[in-house]
Amino acid sequence: MAEETAYCVKCRQKTTIKNGQETKMKNGRPALKGVCSVCGTGVYKILSTKK
Repeated sequence: MAEETAYCVKCRQKTTIKNGQETKMKNGRPALKGVCSVCGTGVYKILSTKK
């Protein structure tokens, strides 16, 4: 998986996702769940349904 970035609410900036895992939300949309590489807070990025 390529280096993905997500917005960290605690850092208030875009950071790289560490230990990212693809998951599905309740409504069926794909998402990427991981940890902020700067502060260690959980981050979540909603992915596109198109591949």
